[in-house]
Amino acid sequence: MRRLSTPVVAVLVAASLGFATAKENRDPLLFAAIVAPANVSYAGVVQVVHIGSRASEADVYRVEHRAPDLTRRDYEAPAALAGDTVVSKGDLTFSLDSPRHRIVEGRNDAVGDSRVLGSEYALLSENYRVVRRGDDTVAGRHTVDLALINKYSGRMTMLVRVDAASKVALDRQEFGPSGALVSETRFEQIRYPAQLTEADFSLPKNFAVVRDPTLAETPEQPDAVVTSAGFAAHAPRELPEGFAPVEGDFVELHGVRMLHLLYSDGIRTFSLFESSRASTLEAATTQLQSMRIGDHSGEYAEDNATGVLSWSDGSVQYTLVGEVGLVDLAHLAESITR
Repeated sequence: MRRLSTPVVAVLVAASLGFATAKENRDPLLFAAIVAPANVSYAGVVQVVHIGSRASEADVYRVEHRAPDLTRRDYEAPAALAGDTVVSKGDLTFSLDSPRHRIVEGRNDAVGDSRVLGSEYALLSENYRVVRRGDDTVAGRHTVDLALINKYSGRMTMLVRVDAASKVALDRQEFGPSGALVSETRFEQIRYPAQLTEADFSLPKNFAVVRDPTLAETPEQPDAVVTSAGFAAHAPRELPEGFAPVEGDFVELHGVRMLHLLYSDGIRTFSLFESSRASTLEAATTQLQSMRIGDHSGEYAEDNATGVLSWSDGSVQYTLVGEVGLVDLAHLAESITR
């Protein structure tokens, strides 16, 4: 996949975040949409559009999903992805690299149709109000529209159109801090076949299987990973309203091994990457802005709803990536360097 995505696994993990509280506060239709992929099989065509400040991009893929946890995506667009296939089986993904006759086995990053709203439902229930906004039609199916309103800002962060019959989320629109639409995941076609055989999700027998180097590392709580980083890593001392730590692990970006800490409010996320080696903030299509982080110089880039703030304290390189805006990213950076 082209873009880095690090939300936690899609299958609902609200139990680990206080499931009893979530159950008391949950909206029945929203909850049904979140758990629908575990109970409903479907096939169709999905379009994912990301709207940037300077450019937009779209992915189109054919999807087959067999409940509870088998999914196959065959990409048709853009040209860089056309012909790629990704098969998800539970917590694992298998990306077919046909030119090299190999399969890359990795951890399911939960980006796609099975991640309806993110998996931290207790956080979502705590931080968002669900408001019904009438009904609509998506891919020829009658839907009920649900607006998710952030309790702190009062702004709509997401609009979900749920199939009234199957409860599958057929359209998901996400909005940035300004209220502008920043992404949409929408079924252009969908059907509910009586049977999807396991053979539809089989992998080529003559391809070598290559494991992602980080696959053997189990995500942990951020505080636990910080202490085992092997260098002077730090976690934020203060978090934006509604956010909580979700998980921590190690990733490799451009040949540099990095500590990764993930935080979420149930919909929005931000990540903190740390390494003992210098790295360069990549922002080819956005304007870099110089700024001060305490006594250190940093760089900030923004592409609509996502901001990237990078700096070094001389021994550790830090990069914050998230959907919380410059003000919150700057406060996070200050809390780390203090």
